[in-house]
Amino acid sequence: MQQGMLSSLLLNLSLMTVPTALSAMEIQQSVVEQWLQDTQIQSKVSELLTYAARDEVDSLKFALDRLALPQQEVVRFRLLKKLEKQDVILTPRMALFVESQIRMTPTYQVLKRGDGYEFSVPAFNFPAIASRLIKRRKQDQSTLDFVLQAERKELNLKQWLTGSSHQVQTREALFIRELDSLSPRALAALATQLTQANVTSWLPSTAAIVRLAQVSQDKEVYDLLWRMKADYNSQSELARLSKVGDAFSLQQLMNSTVNPTLKPDAIRLLTKSNPLSPTVKQFLISKMALPEEAALVARKLAQQGHQNWLEELMSTNHQVKARQIEQALK
Repeated sequence: MQQGMLSSLLLNLSLMTVPTALSAMEIQQSVVEQWLQDTQIQSKVSELLTYAARDEVDSLKFALDRLALPQQEVVRFRLLKKLEKQDVILTPRMALFVESQIRMTPTYQVLKRGDGYEFSVPAFNFPAIASRLIKRRKQDQSTLDFVLQAERKELNLKQWLTGSSHQVQTREALFIRELDSLSPRALAALATQLTQANVTSWLPSTAAIVRLAQVSQDKEVYDLLWRMKADYNSQSELARLSKVGDAFSLQQLMNSTVNPTLKPDAIRLLTKSNPLSPTVKQFLISKMALPEEAALVARKLAQQGHQNWLEELMSTNHQVKARQIEQALK
């Protein structure tokens, strides 16, 4: 019964077939669904996928061009959909084929209705899929180029991250995304470009510096970060370091207090741990020995429930500024 219905639909559509240069034809969504489920279509797509896997593009195009409409358009759509879903790596020849599909105009349209309006969309929107495939291929190629240049120590960060706003934004996003795929040697080479060269006239964004610091665990990269103007990225890194809470992370929190904007948050995060580690205690004591720092540190300690330790310090440690601490405890 279903086969007879589909045959009838095929016949009707075949009678309606016109050259692709003419205006698009409207078909029902139910017809689209039946075409997409047709076993002959699926079989033909499997055949073309085999050609694609072998990079036999001429055979693929020949087999596709031999199909009549609407089968050709459905197969074209399903083929590109499969390439996208299976994350197929496009060879140069296949990339040219896929790119050519972007310039083609779909023949069949489906009418969509909304609240008081209607509009037509392609029934088999293969150009949109082709466009996504080409965009992904360019991204993949850019990623490969970045990784290879970084591993060969051929990537000049200043040159690579200089250009139009869009280009810099795109490359910084790639940099942040792919850093953890690099070897320790490649990471060290990138870090050295920022920490041992004169880069006062140019620096990547704090987001890029934060990610390099996280992945490389390079103290000098962190030192560079703390000297930069504080923003959301550097403040978020303080919170992350506090959650990690190992010796290296706590040391970076202490180091970050050289930045006046980050200092209050860093002190607050350091005082949150209970009990305080000996290293953190010694650091906080050294801060409370400074007239300009004592009140802030004592206030943060008191807010985190360390009043007893503060009172003990005032009576046993003559280095700390007892008057400022006492005022903070009131």
